[in-house]
Amino acid sequence: MKVLLVEDDKNLLSGLMRELRSGNWELESARNAATALQKIEDTDVLVTDVRMPGMNGIELMSEARERCPGVEVIVMTAYGTIPAAIEAMRNGARAYLTKPFDTEELLLHLGAVQRLLLLREAAAKAGRGDLVGSSAVMRGVYKEIDVAAASAAPILVTGETGTGKDLAANAIHALSSRKGGPFITVNLGAFPRDLVDGELFGHEKGAFTGAHARKQGRFVVADGGTLFLDEIDSLPLDLQPKLLRAIEKKEVWPLGAEKSVNVDVRIVAATNANLENLIGEGMFRKDLYYRLNVLRIEMPPLAQHAEDIPQIARVLLDRLAEQHGCADVEITPATLSYLITQPWKGNVRELSNILERGLARIMAARPEDAPEGEHIILDIDAFDEQASATAPPQGDLPFKEAKIRAADEWAKQAIRATLAETQGNVSEAARRLQMSRTALIRLINKYGIDKD
Repeated sequence: MKVLLVEDDKNLLSGLMRELRSGNWELESARNAATALQKIEDTDVLVTDVRMPGMNGIELMSEARERCPGVEVIVMTAYGTIPAAIEAMRNGARAYLTKPFDTEELLLHLGAVQRLLLLREAAAKAGRGDLVGSSAVMRGVYKEIDVAAASAAPILVTGETGTGKDLAANAIHALSSRKGGPFITVNLGAFPRDLVDGELFGHEKGAFTGAHARKQGRFVVADGGTLFLDEIDSLPLDLQPKLLRAIEKKEVWPLGAEKSVNVDVRIVAATNANLENLIGEGMFRKDLYYRLNVLRIEMPPLAQHAEDIPQIARVLLDRLAEQHGCADVEITPATLSYLITQPWKGNVRELSNILERGLARIMAARPEDAPEGEHIILDIDAFDEQASATAPPQGDLPFKEAKIRAADEWAKQAIRATLAETQGNVSEAARRLQMSRTALIRLINKYGIDKD
């Protein structure tokens, strides 16, 4: 983490630099805004005084955000400039410190930012493609994705709606030898019956009423890559033999064509339906089912890996912050607790929906002159009616267990991050985590964390 400290008082700057060198981060300094802007590139945290000759700290913050959009800002201010500091908070500063302040307070803020950055980095790494989560359940899914990516066989991805079946298919393609080829998606449930044939296999001009031009089917478009057939259960029964032939013979026969077209396509199909039941009802062909179900990946419902909700929510909020023009969205512990204990019948899609709804409520309540790139705090109040309407019963054991698992996961990540900051110094880590050294050692042993 790179920290840039800006203070025009030479003695104060020198003292702060000595104090901050105890942290596990890269430290830069400047005595004015112009010099600071020359060093702003790749800065994670800008700590700046308000009153300085030339450009002041509030103006510096605005310019720094233009050049380095993700930078966190902490403002240092004398009592007389507190109104300016409050204005800085409205413009997205993380905190302001009133001079003279205890350096320990600044260290705590910097430590919080560093833990946030580590969590984001862990969330980005602990997954496959856009899939996020480091639970045992998701690690099992990742292993299946790795096996599927190394194979050329057809794959069937199953699971409830909103569990990320499309993300799994994309990850398989990205990790496969076909990653340089196209990844083409067809949602079979989105097309009327009379258009499915042409969409999949193509047609010649004049093949039927309305066919005014030749059309390449998705099989041909996906040649050399992966074809993802979502909602495979929606494929009409009379077209299922044609799909089976395309998979087995590696050729398609467009409507109205005089000859077939050779295609080299990897098939990944997905469904939230029980295909075995559909076979019993005569709605799905058994031979096609066996051809698709060579390798199978079952995407788990979110309730089965609630301990991943903190990571998933963090990734979703980062995307939403970018869409809504926020510098950052911070999630409070009360909000996280609420999210962890929900049943999530719609899984990750529902989680994304409620996070966006909560953020939209906050954005709508802002004053008209609120600055762009504002730092937003997502609190439980943002959900009000939704929170009270969907709160689970207190005695519901699965959700209590999910909450405990999630709390453990957060504790493990916080301890690992703090030990990394202190280079394995348990006493210093305990001080920063505000617990006794004995309690920290007990947790380190409980979670099997390597102190080094």
